[in-house]
Amino acid sequence: MKRVLAIALVVIAAVGQTLAQQKPQHTQYVLNNYLTNPAVGGIESYADLRSSFRSQWVGIEGAPQTFYTTIHAPLGKQSSGSPKARKPNTYGFSKRSSYKKTMPHHGVGAVIQVDKAGLLKASTLNGSYSYHLPLTNYFTLSSGISAGLTQYSVNTVEANPNDPNDPYLTTTAKLNSTKLDLGLGMWLYTPDFYIGISGAQLVKSGSDIQGDEPNLSLQPHFYTTAGLRFQPSEDLALVPSVMVKATTTSAPAIDVNLRALYNQQVWGGVTYRHTDSWAAMAGVNLNYLLDLSYAYEMATSNLKQATVGTHEVVLGIKLNNRRKVICPQFMW
Repeated sequence: MKRVLAIALVVIAAVGQTLAQQKPQHTQYVLNNYLTNPAVGGIESYADLRSSFRSQWVGIEGAPQTFYTTIHAPLGKQSSGSPKARKPNTYGFSKRSSYKKTMPHHGVGAVIQVDKAGLLKASTLNGSYSYHLPLTNYFTLSSGISAGLTQYSVNTVEANPNDPNDPYLTTTAKLNSTKLDLGLGMWLYTPDFYIGISGAQLVKSGSDIQGDEPNLSLQPHFYTTAGLRFQPSEDLALVPSVMVKATTTSAPAIDVNLRALYNQQVWGGVTYRHTDSWAAMAGVNLNYLLDLSYAYEMATSNLKQATVGTHEVVLGIKLNNRRKVICPQFMW
């Protein structure tokens, strides 16, 4: 069994070095920046619920599969903090002249995420709190904290060894390790601009899976994100954005994105992850309750010879959406 765990930890380390991070990848994080920054929680006037499934590197046995559900909502956000919406499809493109100052308010949220790769699985449950403070009539600064637990496990039951009598693989046990996951973030935003910094896994810790095994160190992760929305025409909005990700033991990784939204309901975009992959994505805001999107990602690294790509689907639900918002005001 120790041999299985040792191999598993080596695989984790190798994948972590390849991807320059231990946290799961998400192509459509641009639609849910709350995944990487707790300060985003409660930014809209409604409760934002999102679920996603990602199948990475299709064609490679044991490739990562990731599922998450997030929810965050404002507390004490007064209605005067948002522009008046005379009709649902005017909400997202608020002009500076009609925009009203965001009032101070709180935000709460939670993340459930399961990331599985071969015999390895990481299950995370986090809760978050944020506070949004207006700096001027147009700029608002929020800060947030998240805390929770991540359980790492190695499931020997699913192993398919060359030697079925291998004594290290004949157990039905799971090897488990539970870690504290602490995150901090800040988010400066207007309806047309945002920039944020955040950190995750800030409590650095080694593996405590029972037994005598190699040590797996969980590295802090840091994210810097920025985006700008502008309108070439009344019905068209363009949103270029960038994210820089880094850990304490790896070089920064850069994501560059460009999205276009037509009439606040149909959108498409492309993203490029330096030396790793490119992706195309598209979605539709079905109504003031539901939105749905899909992304296809193709590797540009050596993995492109072994995989036919990555698929990712995201379903969004706007709860308690009293203003009947179709397009998010601060997330585009």
